[in-house]
Amino acid sequence: MGRDRPPFRLIEGGARKASIAPAFEFAALGAGLTLAMALLGRLPSWFHDLGTFQTLFALAFVFVALALLRIRRYQDLPHVGLAVLAVAVAARLVLLPAAPSLSGDLYRYVWEGRVLLHGGNPYRQSPDDPRLASLRDREIYANVNHKNLATIYPPLAEAGFALVARLSPTVAAFKLWVALHDLALVLVPLSWSKRRGLSPVAVIAYAWNPLVLVEYAGSGHNDPVALLWLVVALALARERPIGSALALVAGSLTKLAPLVALPFLLRRWPWRARVPAVLLLAAGLGAFLALARGPNSGLNAFWEAWRNNELAFHYLERAVGGFATARGAALVMLAAVTAWALVKRRSETDATRLGLRASLLLSPVLHPWYLGWALAFEPLGPSAPWLLLSLTAVLNYGVLSTPAEGRDFHLALAWRWVEYGAPLALAIVLGVRARSRAESGRT
Repeated sequence: MGRDRPPFRLIEGGARKASIAPAFEFAALGAGLTLAMALLGRLPSWFHDLGTFQTLFALAFVFVALALLRIRRYQDLPHVGLAVLAVAVAARLVLLPAAPSLSGDLYRYVWEGRVLLHGGNPYRQSPDDPRLASLRDREIYANVNHKNLATIYPPLAEAGFALVARLSPTVAAFKLWVALHDLALVLVPLSWSKRRGLSPVAVIAYAWNPLVLVEYAGSGHNDPVALLWLVVALALARERPIGSALALVAGSLTKLAPLVALPFLLRRWPWRARVPAVLLLAAGLGAFLALARGPNSGLNAFWEAWRNNELAFHYLERAVGGFATARGAALVMLAAVTAWALVKRRSETDATRLGLRASLLLSPVLHPWYLGWALAFEPLGPSAPWLLLSLTAVLNYGVLSTPAEGRDFHLALAWRWVEYGAPLALAIVLGVRARSRAESGRT
């Protein structure tokens, strides 16, 4: 495909003239995105300057949306992969100095790393435990969330926290740890496209996405640490099944979301990969569940009661009459989606993408940074509704002004219909147009 024309070269006169405008345009969009991120990085507090934050965020989204709308114009540019990577690196670097204010999760990572280094147990000791009083300070402890709850994170996540804390128990070091994993998530699809002779320009759907940038390089959420292992597991599934199995185990013991891919990878792997994967997951997850039990268990609190930014779950709960019943119904629906994907023999990557999307939409908790799990697969085929959701998701923090409730703010149902409704409306419009074109083609 596309090999019936000569390779694109800047040194050829006609090609050079034709290429200058797209190249400058692509560079300008990347520079605009980086500038918007730099301005965000200079804000004293995203939460207390929420209107300015959301305005600059929307501006950054415009640059990425324009690039995606004109993606075919850039796909044959020489060295476009380097340009994608350069902007991805620059946009992350300018966000590293930003203080995480939209969420206290990063402070929790630093705190738990320090606790482990001092011989404490984050699974048994919540931050307000008197035995940890000597570790309390005004920078980290003061910003830790849910001080009455023990950790919610699996063992390999805790091991990562301890490793970074040993090197440098600071916010800056932990943000760098997350940003490096996030950049590795950019390199994987860039490498994949190069090996297959495809244009890497579609990688901007993740690499330049403003939500990815602000939630990971800006706020320091550790999702990329687990997400990278999931992407590696899928990339190695066919050629190196043992490596794929070990990668999925690593991802699942860092965060539980990669388990969505397990049914599809088990079908793909030979027995020599299935057996160690199942045994290691059983041992690791069993240990995690045993460690995370207790009266102040963060895992139990999350499972039994937490909700935030849900829409489908809101109506599911009203239909079945109770949080626990609705949670069970959501799991049944997710199992049905998984079974359908298995019956249809969708590829493990496509099936995982579908499973993650369904999980996000059915969950009682959808923090904006959770969307990174779906956005990581956008380079395979950008979806306009999901990309739009990555814009509207920042309404979860408030609507153009800092809410009086502070971080206890929950977006009103009417605004959640704006957040999810705009992408849903776009999906319907695009679906109707596609069907109309298909019917026109048949006639």
